[in-house]
Amino acid sequence: MSPKTIGIAILGLVLVAALALPASAAATGNGNALGKAAKIDPALKSDLWTTYAKYRLQVYDTRVEGANAVVSVLDSHGCPTTDLSATAASIGDERTALSDALTNQDRKALQTVNQDLVKLWTQFREQAKASIKACSAQPGASATTTDTSAAGV
Repeated sequence: MSPKTIGIAILGLVLVAALALPASAAATGNGNALGKAAKIDPALKSDLWTTYAKYRLQVYDTRVEGANAVVSVLDSHGCPTTDLSATAASIGDERTALSDALTNQDRKALQTVNQDLVKLWTQFREQAKASIKACSAQPGASATTTDTSAAGV
């Protein structure tokens, strides 16, 4: 055998050993240590949920405040905001369900609330776009009418 062939064979053995070692090192007396996750300290888990809940609600409140500000600005410019206001109110109504899910550490309820909020926020964005578009079309049409009537045409 040539030195090159021996080197390739040794490299192959090293690679096989490197791939097999982690699998054999993970096996323990009952066969597999990977199947049993370490238990998380209940106090740590509770503290993490409390921290997550606090900041999740802060983000939610900030977004709702921003949505209400958008509705207010559009309304002050004479844009149609009836549907937008109703959707913003529906989003605001979800706070109790969100807070309860976070307080009770209920993942399933949290998932349901999040799914509802995704739908409502999507609806809000679409309605805001439609309101802005409707509002943008109005001034151009009225300004043209006003300009031509002022010119005596």
